[in-house]
Amino acid sequence: MPPVAAAVLPHPPLLVPELAGGAAAELDPLRAACRHALAAVVAAADLVVVVGDGPVWGVPEPSAPGSFRPYGADLEVSLPPPAGLAGTPSLAELDLPGLPAPARLPGLPLSLAVAAALLAGLDRPPGRLLAVTVPASLGPGAAAAVGRALTGGGADRAERVGLVVMGDLSACRTEGAPGALRAEAAGFDASVGEALRTGKPARLLDLDPALAADLLVAGRVPLQVLAGAFEDGPPMRGEILYEAAPYGVGYLVALLTPL
Repeated sequence: MPPVAAAVLPHPPLLVPELAGGAAAELDPLRAACRHALAAVVAAADLVVVVGDGPVWGVPEPSAPGSFRPYGADLEVSLPPPAGLAGTPSLAELDLPGLPAPARLPGLPLSLAVAAALLAGLDRPPGRLLAVTVPASLGPGAAAAVGRALTGGGADRAERVGLVVMGDLSACRTEGAPGALRAEAAGFDASVGEALRTGKPARLLDLDPALAADLLVAGRVPLQVLAGAFEDGPPMRGEILYEAAPYGVGYLVALLTPL
């Protein structure tokens, strides 16, 4: 069955206040939006599935650490213990046609480290959690298949699954952006926002992998995982909680809930 709720969150290291320094207050609205969306998914779901970009199709080892030392803070985080009860997708189920068996990750990439930091700030942690990484090499079809497998598309699971996808948009929104200014960047990011605002995540399968790579979009594959999870699902209500490009990188926080 499709997710009962889903959130799209960015994963800049500056979401962690210890790393933001003088910019901490400037990003408070972004942090508040992330907390709101994440808390809504956790409250609605029995199992929360977190998807982030990473070097491989993989699953973190239990208690795998995520370090922010490369970004200037002596801070280490970890995700809540992985789910292991009936109804949870097993590693065997995640061994998908066309993909290798998921690698076991000894540490968390940035996307999941930021997710761990955000989860640690919630008043109510998820009851159960499964986290995976997806590489930029996955095409839209493979990403959609991952989304269906993670959330049990077509499987008869009674539990409520919530989905959280971590993904920055284009890093080419201003002259000072990491990728400098690209004219196509604003339109690309706006198309993502419109698909989520209108509750039509299937449109995200139309995102072009080559253009996304050219525009330094870190979240293209996680967004297409989300699209696959909602294929043939009921209509959803989309809400954009934050949409801006501080420092020239597109950050979007969105929440999908049933109509």
